[in-house]
Amino acid sequence: MKKINLLVMSLVSAAALSFSSCSSDNDLGGGASGGNSQVDGFYMTLAIQTPTSNGTRTSIIDPTEDATAEEAAVKNGTFYLVDANGAVVFSKTLTDRDWSGAIKDPATPAKDGKTILQIQVENVAAGATYKVYFKAGSKDMDTVEPFTITTGASKTGIFTANGIAQTFTVDETFTHPCDKGNDFSMFNQNDVTTNGNGYTVTFEDGNKVETNPATVEYNGAINAPIKIERVTARVDVPTSIGGTLTGTYPENASQALKNAIDDAKKKVAKIELVGYALSNITNKTYVMQTWNTADNPWKLTIPTDATLSKTKAEFGDKYLFKDGGFKTLEDATNDYIFENNKEKEDEATAMYFKYKVTLDANKFTVDGTEAGEKMPADYPDNAKTKNGGTFYRYNNVIYTSFAQIKKAYADVAGLFEGKTAEDMKTALDAAIDDETKLAAFRKKYQIEVFKGGLTYYKQIIKDKQLSKNVIQRNTIYRLNVNKIFNIGAQVPNGEIDKNGLFYLDVTVSVNPWVLNTQDIPLGN
Repeated sequence: MKKINLLVMSLVSAAALSFSSCSSDNDLGGGASGGNSQVDGFYMTLAIQTPTSNGTRTSIIDPTEDATAEEAAVKNGTFYLVDANGAVVFSKTLTDRDWSGAIKDPATPAKDGKTILQIQVENVAAGATYKVYFKAGSKDMDTVEPFTITTGASKTGIFTANGIAQTFTVDETFTHPCDKGNDFSMFNQNDVTTNGNGYTVTFEDGNKVETNPATVEYNGAINAPIKIERVTARVDVPTSIGGTLTGTYPENASQALKNAIDDAKKKVAKIELVGYALSNITNKTYVMQTWNTADNPWKLTIPTDATLSKTKAEFGDKYLFKDGGFKTLEDATNDYIFENNKEKEDEATAMYFKYKVTLDANKFTVDGTEAGEKMPADYPDNAKTKNGGTFYRYNNVIYTSFAQIKKAYADVAGLFEGKTAEDMKTALDAAIDDETKLAAFRKKYQIEVFKGGLTYYKQIIKDKQLSKNVIQRNTIYRLNVNKIFNIGAQVPNGEIDKNGLFYLDVTVSVNPWVLNTQDIPLGN
């Protein structure tokens, strides 16, 4: 099997959970007494290693990202013992606990170190080996609530020798059951570096004594802490270089591109990020990260019945604007989403950027000089004008009025079906407040209309570790716009690549939490 980028990841030691040592079931939510007495069941110890500032899945390419206090805290959790038949023979839920890894907030001390959690278990047999799993968070696994303890019989669809078949599911509006503050869902880490099914415990008769508990093993190591990770990925609020169009020409720029960029840079006074939206969000994920190991390299898998919300169609077509769920920067917060392994452009998770363009009115004159007579805009960029700031782009040149276009094409007969500038403005006035009519206007006259001075860009999110257009769990994706070469599309799904004229320069960094930062140039 060919090694992939994932194989370069090396585990960084993370702080283990801080947990009060318990010797009785009362401490653990049960009812048996403590002491050194022999009982019908067995004792075992359990240690959980939560994702810390070093994360669980690490990359030698990029640094890690500290979690927030709400992302790191674990208050509740359930551990499971699974027999050779895949049956859950014992489970125990722990509530009202408080442990976490290192966090961003220096005012909140990190809880480091490892404290042994001692648990009394039942329904296990001496000499038998059981797999050990731990799910942090109060969210139950779908379709298996409540768990039924069975002995000696397979329980289809819960745990298997090859992995976890259970899933988490959200509705079409993408509620957030797995990323509540101080209650993030986490489960056994499972990737090339760590085998989520590799934690085992074997009970012997001597483990019926409290002072001689059985211990969890992993690859021959005893007292091995179970590494867990968040089941969601995090997509941060994007950042953008502000002010004006920046940068030189993109590499291998055509002359048409250079001309379009020169025109935009001359006429754009300011361009600023005002909103963004995520597209193609998966509604279902496996409880434990799952891979198709038959592929070379390994392929991240998601439930076959998973569906996508906020699809490309929800943002319109190349002429039509649909909102699709844009957020303003003022009230935006980071998003937590499930894994997505769909790599095709129309299905890969992507981010739409919404920018407000302010043009320099002094650049639109009768003779083309700044000292010349000004040609007023059809929709002046001010609060008093409805749809103020609307401008046009025709044949890759920016205009603020149909009169300017008619002057530039004075020698072209039949432009816009022979309609005058006044006729075109009247027709646009009748359509501009109805997105369907506005789309028809754009299509009919093959002119770009930037309503309210807004322009859009789209960037597919790529995971650097996998070198694919995928989203994987416990990973931060941060998109940073570092160059804006040109004005983007008139609508989110506009044909921004039609003539290679719009270019988006985004940097995506990929770190454990995991962080992915994507720097993007806009406008080619």
